[in-house]
Amino acid sequence: MYRDFAQVGQEFSHNNDFAFVYIEEAHATDEWPISSSRYTPDGQVVSVEQPKVASERVKLAQRFVKTFGMGTEMKVLVDNPENGNLFGEAYAPWPIRLYVIENGTMQFISAPTDCAHDVSELRAWLEKRHESK
Repeated sequence: MYRDFAQVGQEFSHNNDFAFVYIEEAHATDEWPISSSRYTPDGQVVSVEQPKVASERVKLAQRFVKTFGMGTEMKVLVDNPENGNLFGEAYAPWPIRLYVIENGTMQFISAPTDCAHDVSELRAWLEKRHESK
């Protein structure tokens, strides 16, 4: 899914800005230790503790970018745990959510199925949106 999202970012980067917000760990070993490897490219279990400070989350976000091959077409932002995870509080993105915000208004929110998203729904929405402009 993450690589598919990055591909959408490449396809539509000429007239859209894309950002990936790294939020709280879904299955941190010190909070909710569930062995999850279903999305990792190499099938390895993700085993990390919940970051308590921004620098820890930044390191995990950098690792994520490298592991999943996120390119320069997408900004990577980090929800700061030292400020109370404000993005998470405002948008309820856990565990995964895709949004389109246009001129300050929420235009699209993905609907997850089995903790995953079909990125083709976002692609179709963007295609339709750009046809109407």
